[in-house]
Amino acid sequence: MKTEMRSTLRSIAAVLSIVIFTTQLAQAAQIDAGAQAAAQATAAAQATAAAQQANAQAMANAQAATAADAQIAPAPIQRPAPVPLAPNAPVPAQIAAAHNVFLTNSGADANFPVDETQAYNDVYAAFQSWGHYQFVTSPAQADLIFQLHDIAPITDVTGGRGGVYSLSSPAFQLNIIDPKTNVALWTVTSPVNVTGNKSARARWFALSVTNLISRVKVLANVPLTSTESADLTTVPKYHGRRTVLIVTGVAVAAAVAGTLIAIHEGKNSQDAFCNAHNIPLSECAGG
Repeated sequence: MKTEMRSTLRSIAAVLSIVIFTTQLAQAAQIDAGAQAAAQATAAAQATAAAQQANAQAMANAQAATAADAQIAPAPIQRPAPVPLAPNAPVPAQIAAAHNVFLTNSGADANFPVDETQAYNDVYAAFQSWGHYQFVTSPAQADLIFQLHDIAPITDVTGGRGGVYSLSSPAFQLNIIDPKTNVALWTVTSPVNVTGNKSARARWFALSVTNLISRVKVLANVPLTSTESADLTTVPKYHGRRTVLIVTGVAVAAAVAGTLIAIHEGKNSQDAFCNAHNIPLSECAGG
């Protein structure tokens, strides 16, 4: 009897030892999972804070650059040395001999950067300021007809993973017509450079209008000033501010991407731990 009782007690003690050991393992697993989840949450919070700080810095840089543009006067245009402009082939004599001109607005391409009415008015005012021709109100009164067309042909195509983009080269196209024969005597194509903020765009467009008049002056055998000659080869220079904003934007994107990767990897490692210990994901810490 005593022997059987001792055997029973030993069996009960063994079972209790197994139960206690199993409970301790489960508690240790929960503690490890909780600590790991807390560490992952801290890392994700730190990455999010870094992304927010980088984004705030990018906004501050953009605001500072805008304020600098508003406070600092545009830099003077750098003009290269004049270049010979006279055509080698003979120019129709009617262009230099004409007095009365009829200017027409032939419209603008869809992607021309300036409103066609504004372009027509500015070109008309520039011709009037020159004073070489007298502008009339009907073709019947004209020695020449100037047909103004604002063009923007596609001259390049670029692309990447984000899509395909076309690049255009806007220009004034002025067809000079003899109304008596309806023959096109000459076509003047003058580039239109428009870039920068509002004031810079207006300044570059005004220069483009001036260059169109200068090209007509050459055909009419009117000499250009050194400034007018140099303006014909003047093009915009892009500022470094755009590069600063692009680099800052890349930093923000990298910080945000780091946050997403940290959260994703943390979730994967936590799921792997729970699966390894046969713990249901719904009951796993943070699940």
